Amino acid sequence: MTFRVTHIDMHHRRRRLVVRNVCNRAAALAWVEQMYGQAWYLAAMHQIEGN
Repeated sequence: MTFRVTHIDMHHRRRRLVVRNVCNRAAALAWVEQMYGQAWYLAAMHQIEGN
C-alpha cells in the first residue's frame, strides 16, 4: 500500500512525502515519526495506485 503523509513538528516545519510498501496506515505513520521525530501534527491518506 502507498500513503501520502504530512508531518509537522513543533517548530512548524512541514514535510510531505509518499510512503510505499507498508502494510497499513499505522506502519506509515511510525516510519515517518522514526525518520523525523515526534510530530505536532501527523496525517496519512491512502493513495490508490493507478495502472
